[in-house]
Amino acid sequence: MRLSQLMLRNVRRSPLRTGMTVMTVAIMLAAFIFPRTLVDAQDEQIRQTPNDRVVTRPKLGWGGTLPLSYIQSIGELPGINLVVGGRFAGLRVPAKERVFFQAQATDIGAFLAMHTELVVPPEQRDAFSKDERSVMIGTQLAELLDLKLGDRVTLEGTFLPGKWEVTVAAICRSTREGFGDRWLWLHYDHYNRGLPVADQDRINIIAARIDQPNQGGRIATEIDAKFTDSQFETLSLEDKVLTASLVGRFRAILDALDAVSYLILVVVMSMLSNTLAINVRERTREYGVMRAIGFGRGQLVWLVLGEAAVLGLVGSLIGLGISYPLFEGLVSRVLRDALQFPPIEVPLRVALTAVALGAGVSMVSAWVPAYRVSQLGITESLRRVA
Repeated sequence: MRLSQLMLRNVRRSPLRTGMTVMTVAIMLAAFIFPRTLVDAQDEQIRQTPNDRVVTRPKLGWGGTLPLSYIQSIGELPGINLVVGGRFAGLRVPAKERVFFQAQATDIGAFLAMHTELVVPPEQRDAFSKDERSVMIGTQLAELLDLKLGDRVTLEGTFLPGKWEVTVAAICRSTREGFGDRWLWLHYDHYNRGLPVADQDRINIIAARIDQPNQGGRIATEIDAKFTDSQFETLSLEDKVLTASLVGRFRAILDALDAVSYLILVVVMSMLSNTLAINVRERTREYGVMRAIGFGRGQLVWLVLGEAAVLGLVGSLIGLGISYPLFEGLVSRVLRDALQFPPIEVPLRVALTAVALGAGVSMVSAWVPAYRVSQLGITESLRRVA
């Protein structure tokens, strides 16, 4: 009988113990995959952020505002070829108040020219650009609000009073992870007129497209220097740097989860080692018989290690089977709804690493029991009582 057949037979001898061991490996790998999947989602969001933009906001924070005239002032600086300002509208649909979304009032022509990651059918782009009482929404938001092209909808302000009757003129999709799926854009002039006079002609953010991406840091410094000591000082960053700083808020949590996942590996290794030691101890006399009929020490070592590898591999596959629907489905949906987190996808390299790790950790855990088997003499083994 081949060693591979013996490995499989040994795995099946104690179904309950085998099942518990396999589930331990599966849960361990799911815990290992989770933080790495979240980190990958954030890194992908940063990688997809264009590197030819500089973003300017109030120095006091996102809650502050800047004069509308700052758009023209920034556009006059050398190295900048397009500027667009926007105001975070803070809107809701009265009939569906639980659906949270980002809303921005902006200069639609300049915005669409700059944000090429938003894919809009040409006829919808034209309709949206020509009708200032229209809006463009992301595909996911259209599903959540159950809206389609041509629908009329009433928008209400959440932190600024006002109502705006608009028509859905365009539904866009984004090629950039974590951007645009749950957004709504409307014309700045139409939104601005609906605000109280004291709140009009203000913006929260200015995006500038630059000629040379490697000059982003210098241009950001020049923008801030232009408004130094003014009533409304600014803070400018390259778009990639800004995105990295925003997603970095979760990094500390993910680092903590990452550390915990390694601790879980250590705990699971000790559990696996104990389980495999019990298996070996129960079969000591069998190993003595095998030695007596011609099996070598090395073959017994590989028999124990192979059994551990099978347990780890099966546990890894079950762990992946749990991880994909759990993280890409439930967890991804919850994080997108609660924190506007980008969609979560388990990367192939993470999945392959998890499978290799499951088998590898199991074999490492089995090394001590396997070594002990190899050191037993034939007579001692046959005398051993399990």
